[in-house]
Amino acid sequence: MIQVLLVEDDPMARQLLEIYVNKSETYELAGSVESALFAEVFCRTHPVDVILMDVCTAMNANGIDAAQDIKKHLPKIKIIIITSQPECSFIERAREAGVDSFWYKDASNGELLAVMDRTMDGEHFFPEKTPEVRLGLTTSYELTSSELEVLRALM
Repeated sequence: MIQVLLVEDDPMARQLLEIYVNKSETYELAGSVESALFAEVFCRTHPVDVILMDVCTAMNANGIDAAQDIKKHLPKIKIIIITSQPECSFIERAREAGVDSFWYKDASNGELLAVMDRTMDGEHFFPEKTPEVRLGLTTSYELTSSELEVLRALM
């Protein structure tokens, strides 16, 4: 069985991901933590083959930053970043951090297991683009990168 560590601070999302993993015939839950701060320590003390890690976790820990550190010290562990936030910079930042794959939480459990299977087979899966978000009378796809930067600065 492939050992999975979940790093997710939202209790409902974590419980749903645990169900997906536990119902799988291929994967087994090695552990579940709410902060990316605990991920590397967990991996050093427990067998882990793949991590499903949220971007924004408890204690203001960033999953992408934690993934970069884990890849530096434990490069054999596969890491799949998961998020529900359609922030366009996350995909590129995850690639730069050495993450193996990227998945949006709004997809089905079958899609998640397929991404996990492909990742464990050595593939790298990244969406081509972020989900489209409606912003008043426009959408995120209609804004330039400079306009998106201004919006981020205002938030």
